[in-house]
Amino acid sequence: MDLKLWIEQYNAGKDVPLNLTTAQQDLHGLYLLEAIAAHEAWIEKLESTLRGKNPEEYDPAVVGVDHLCKLGKWLYGDGLFLDKYPEYEVVKNAHARFHQCAGDILQNHRKGYLMEAISALRHELIDLSKEVKVALVSLLDKVQTN
Repeated sequence: MDLKLWIEQYNAGKDVPLNLTTAQQDLHGLYLLEAIAAHEAWIEKLESTLRGKNPEEYDPAVVGVDHLCKLGKWLYGDGLFLDKYPEYEVVKNAHARFHQCAGDILQNHRKGYLMEAISALRHELIDLSKEVKVALVSLLDKVQTN
């Protein structure tokens, strides 16, 4: 299956297998499915935190920074040499917007705007997460075809 078709179906909630080996998912140390799963797990933890079900405290200033998570460390570390591809910048920018949104959500939560924070998580943050996933797929596709 075409990678772009796969991510489109995946983002639409369809349970479609990615028929790539781990080696084929490798973006020089970042593995596509692993990165996607980590992103989704973090969003779930964030929602759980907003609802008071996760004892972990997140600092909005730290969450709002895009270079401290695994993907961010890769973007500014091992993955940096891929900056020759326009798709790299798309990933980097989408990822930065994702973190800015997450930081804003936590700020709103701290101010007592719980419903607004949850709504932003379920809409804006989910949309930005989908953008990050699409961008990662595009970058992997570009790297594989070159």
